[in-house]
Amino acid sequence: MYLLRINKWFFMLAFFSFMTSANMTIYPMAVGLDTQGEGSVRLLSKTNDVQFVKTKTLKITNPGTPEEKEVDVNSYSGNELVVMPPKFAIPGGSSKLVRFVAMNVPEKEEIYRVMFQAVPSLDDDHVSENGKAIDTEVSVNLVWGILVSIPPLHPRIDVALSPDHHFLHNNGTQRIKIINIGLCKHGGKDKECVWKEDNHNLFPDKEYNLPDTAGYEKLVIKYKDWIRKTNNERLEFSLK
Repeated sequence: MYLLRINKWFFMLAFFSFMTSANMTIYPMAVGLDTQGEGSVRLLSKTNDVQFVKTKTLKITNPGTPEEKEVDVNSYSGNELVVMPPKFAIPGGSSKLVRFVAMNVPEKEEIYRVMFQAVPSLDDDHVSENGKAIDTEVSVNLVWGILVSIPPLHPRIDVALSPDHHFLHNNGTQRIKIINIGLCKHGGKDKECVWKEDNHNLFPDKEYNLPDTAGYEKLVIKYKDWIRKTNNERLEFSLK
């Protein structure tokens, strides 16, 4: 299942542009930072009560591989993704804009998950005036995870076909989302190719296993480029 983790997240977010609970809405659920390394989400209160929210930032390393991990990030280190503000209150019926800022522009695209957690208090220790712990059940039930993509300093798409035609390798600096794979006879039009739909994010330095290409002479990959915001890019490879 490890190969599906990140791609499953992006697949789900393609269908859900925002997430709601009984008391709050967050939009959008996936954020691609701009060329200045900035982005934002907005939280909307759906209750008359004040709500308290804390954030936690996780860096996703080796996405789509057996080594995939989510590593806690210290926003105060000044080297990672910073959430501003990291904790806040939302008055009833109002909204709050939360900004994401990349302190360093990476050489290759990076992925983070920012967790928004509803809590009974903004204090580090949820303790009442009489010294008893405050019930934190709400913080367990209401947690939202926002995927944040940081574009590389120099975006570059460079996908290579392996000599045995078994897989693609991303030698570039950004991910591409593969949406269609076409196996074609040489010179054949697209409508004459055998097509397989997909929804796979191919990250830098990662591989994508191809279907059996035996008997075909051309491979066509249709993909989305999230940085350029184009949805019908294509790559062609000879299978001779």
